[in-house]
Amino acid sequence: MAANRHTCCICREPRQPVEKHHIDQDPSNNAWNNLAAVCRNCHGLVSAKGSLGARYTPGEMLRYKVEWEKRCAEAEEDDIDSPAEEINETRSIEGDTHEIYPFEMGEDDELVFSIDTDGPLDVVICDEADAEAWSDGEVGEDEGDDDDEDDRALPPGYVHLTGLSECRERRFVAPEDGSYALLLVNWDEEDAQFTLDAAVWPAEE
Repeated sequence: MAANRHTCCICREPRQPVEKHHIDQDPSNNAWNNLAAVCRNCHGLVSAKGSLGARYTPGEMLRYKVEWEKRCAEAEEDDIDSPAEEINETRSIEGDTHEIYPFEMGEDDELVFSIDTDGPLDVVICDEADAEAWSDGEVGEDEGDDDDEDDRALPPGYVHLTGLSECRERRFVAPEDGSYALLLVNWDEEDAQFTLDAAVWPAEE
């Protein structure tokens, strides 16, 4: 996503979650010239079937990709809005486990993220110290005395999403400079596969 400044190559609107689009519609073909960064809105148009005028051809998609990546490569760092930090990955999270994604953010920096998962996940944005303390087994917010892992309360935080299967777009603005974390929890016994797109965008002046 760095070659695209984490920005859709079609609409070129920054500060939006982006996805990898396979230009030839073959998800097994991960060659660089077959992958384009698109936002969710444009991805719906690209992938639409049966709607006249709604679907871009592979040739058009390749042109958008090449032109945008060329502009990003040639532009000065400050000429195009770019994230300070970004993550875009698809992976599995084992049952009864969790993942912590730490982010260093300045005051008013914005974390923009989206998640798709085939199993329900709980999602928390909190201070990194609280996420690590919770991971180490310390008492969560409003927790009782039951030691059952499934009954553990989530740590205190700024955003709590429970039983999530899809999160199209969420935004969090840091209240002050600090270390924050995106915590994903899989309470289920079964593994869950998820796709996470997250980017920290500097505060707008």
